[in-house]
Amino acid sequence: MLNTERPLNIIAKAAARSKTRVFIAGGYLRDTLLKKENISDIDLVVYGDAKKTARAFSRSVKGAFVELSDAFNIYRVSCKEGYTCDFSGGRGKSIEDDLKKRDFTVNAFAREVNGGELIDIFGGLKDLKNGIIRETAGKSTFKDDPLRLLRAVRFAAVLAFKIDSKTEKYIKAMSALLTKPAKERVRDELLKILEVKNSAEYIILLDKLGLLEKIFPVIKEMKGVSQPGFHHLDVFGHSIEALDRLEKILLESDLGLSKDIKNHIKERLAQKLGRSSRGSFLKLTALLHDSGKPKTKSKDKKGTHFYNHELLGAENFKKTGKQLKLSNEEIDLGVTVIKCHLRTGYLSGLKKISKHAVYKFFKDTGEAAVEVLLLSWADRLSAQGVKVDKKTISHHKTVIEGLFKEYYKLSTTKQTAPLINGFDIMKRFKLPPSPMIGKLLEKAKEAQATGKVRTKNEVLEYLRKYQKSSR
Repeated sequence: MLNTERPLNIIAKAAARSKTRVFIAGGYLRDTLLKKENISDIDLVVYGDAKKTARAFSRSVKGAFVELSDAFNIYRVSCKEGYTCDFSGGRGKSIEDDLKKRDFTVNAFAREVNGGELIDIFGGLKDLKNGIIRETAGKSTFKDDPLRLLRAVRFAAVLAFKIDSKTEKYIKAMSALLTKPAKERVRDELLKILEVKNSAEYIILLDKLGLLEKIFPVIKEMKGVSQPGFHHLDVFGHSIEALDRLEKILLESDLGLSKDIKNHIKERLAQKLGRSSRGSFLKLTALLHDSGKPKTKSKDKKGTHFYNHELLGAENFKKTGKQLKLSNEEIDLGVTVIKCHLRTGYLSGLKKISKHAVYKFFKDTGEAAVEVLLLSWADRLSAQGVKVDKKTISHHKTVIEGLFKEYYKLSTTKQTAPLINGFDIMKRFKLPPSPMIGKLLEKAKEAQATGKVRTKNEVLEYLRKYQKSSR
């Protein structure tokens, strides 16, 4: 457990020696008052030389000094024990002046590091007790930093608070300003919202406040696009429902899988991906998985169709990912999940799922297999149109369970070495180096994985017949 008493005592003694006034402020005090454990970030306001104070502290604790912004007088010290101290020069002549420039009342507390009364000029303690997010300075709160429009929802989500009705009105009236902050700042706030267990509730709130369409313009296109037959909601409503279903699955899966498989899946989803976990990031793909439907909708005598909407949806995600400055790994995962999210549905429609079909599924989904299967199940559960019956849902579930079991076997079983390599193929068939070698190697790999061949001679004979039949 982190203990911040030591660094605060060091800072207090240094402040007393240099006759510098240093205040603890912001989130650290808020979380302390909420009695949270392992608070690792300490915000400090210095009335004096903030840079000198931060450097002196870093030497005392042998921490790493980082200059966040010399222009704005903000410095960070990362300590070996796991906590981070941010030192910033006080804005205005007094700590009260500094607090007046802060975003929300529950973040506008201060207390001198040497002790003393809590400074609460906005009634933040009352809001903290009542679970309310309230701006400190009316519309100017958001004009000063438009990212606060999104941060209000993020704090509501993380703290499980409600946003004050007047503050909500300000946010809605000024929602257009959300296009101004740097995209990566918007991305980070959004991902923090998706980290909470019931993020669907706050995605709906973002939409209510007019913020969601500012982040994802494609959302506007998704609204009002009906999809009769297999669905009971329009494209946007279905996407929200899919996100909600996914969160319930992540909390307590209803799939008939062993404890070992479920634990394996949980460990996989808990892995870090960029600035969040794979599980939290999957929620973003759920929200946008059908974004390709509005532009692919068509009708004929057989009904309404959305041919290739998964391909356009994947392109939409790639474009959005680049705008939000997601990493290539994050973009690749989202693109693969959206592109493949219909695959289990196709497999469910087969009379018998062949080993070849299973092999192809895992080859195409690759590192995204778990995410594809989970989104597919959430997608299936959130589509309850007139063409859907209990038998359809039950069979789809059986297919997904079977694929998860196969995934677990592939993930935990030591893979056998390939029976042949490229040189074997070139020698046996007298072929020069070419793309054909790679194609034949892939066919050999599939034949070995699906049990069609067991020896080197068998795989070479299999490839001979394959070549002959493909001429």
